[in-house]
Amino acid sequence: MPITGFANAVASPALEFQSEGFVLGVGAKMFTIAGPVIVYGTTASVIYGVVYLLTQTA
Repeated sequence: MPITGFANAVASPALEFQSEGFVLGVGAKMFTIAGPVIVYGTTASVIYGVVYLLTQTA
């Protein structure tokens, strides 16, 4: 998925549910769409960092 499609998928619900407030409207709907990407990206980077730390030679 191109970065513009991902940005549109995040921005569109944020603008649509802005009237419901920042936490329950914008935050919740942005995480509904982009949540799996953010969670798996963060998890993968932590795992990569731990593996890199363990395999690093002094």
